[in-house]
Amino acid sequence: MKLRSQLLIWCFMLYMGGALAAQESAPESKGESSQQPTVPALPLRVRVSRGVSQAMAVKKVQPEYPPEARAAHIQGEVILRIIVSREGDVSKVSLVSGHPLLAPSAIDAVKQWKYKPYLLNGHPVEVDTEAAVSFRLEPSNRASDAAPPDLPPSTPTGVVGDAPGGIPGGVTGGVIGGILSSAPVTPPRVAAPERVRVSQGVSTGLLVKRVNPEYPPEARRGRIQGTVLMHAIIGKDGDIATLELISGHPALAPAAIEAVKQWKYKPYLLNGKPVEVDTQIQVNFTLSEN
Repeated sequence: MKLRSQLLIWCFMLYMGGALAAQESAPESKGESSQQPTVPALPLRVRVSRGVSQAMAVKKVQPEYPPEARAAHIQGEVILRIIVSREGDVSKVSLVSGHPLLAPSAIDAVKQWKYKPYLLNGHPVEVDTEAAVSFRLEPSNRASDAAPPDLPPSTPTGVVGDAPGGIPGGVTGGVIGGILSSAPVTPPRVAAPERVRVSQGVSTGLLVKRVNPEYPPEARRGRIQGTVLMHAIIGKDGDIATLELISGHPALAPAAIEAVKQWKYKPYLLNGKPVEVDTQIQVNFTLSEN
């Protein structure tokens, strides 16, 4: 009986000693785990310029020239906003600017483009960028504009009739034929676009009134600096019609948008008529060292 009591007391003391040891080691392990650095999460998508994305292109499919646009001698550039997947495929395409007859062909071609994956810290991410597709017609050598190859170098001149040196009626190059071939040809009338896409440099040159943004107090206290990039539509009268945030710190973007809404531009003239302008606007926030 006495031996059994001693055994129970010994087991109880052993249990209490283990519990105390566990309590002492717990704060130490917690402190060690709290010292491990946190790994910031990588963004799922990044915005890059058109020049950067062009350097990443490994396959470009040329668009088919739409027959209706070719017949009307319509030329121009189509600007598309695209999302490039982590594998380098074009996953989404939306029209930014361009002639309605040219845009569908440009979109179909760009959907087949292929890019090298964009790596951020060694990991592929999606890319938000723009692609430009140009449509240009080559000068055509029409048969009516060139002299027939079987004519002699110098064709005698004269009038139809029996006078010496005259040209018999019905000969190509004669007076009657010349009158018919010299009839003025009226080119097809091409409607002027309602909106054009211009670079930041061009739009900056049209700026006549600039309102500087107020530095947000929270951003100033947090020493937050950076650039806010916006997509803007400038109306025919030079006012900001629409404004969309592309990139920028959330603490800086609202102040930039409120300021840019008050900017004023000279109207952009195309063939003497004002048109809307599609462009990008950049606002920088920089704190002094003091």
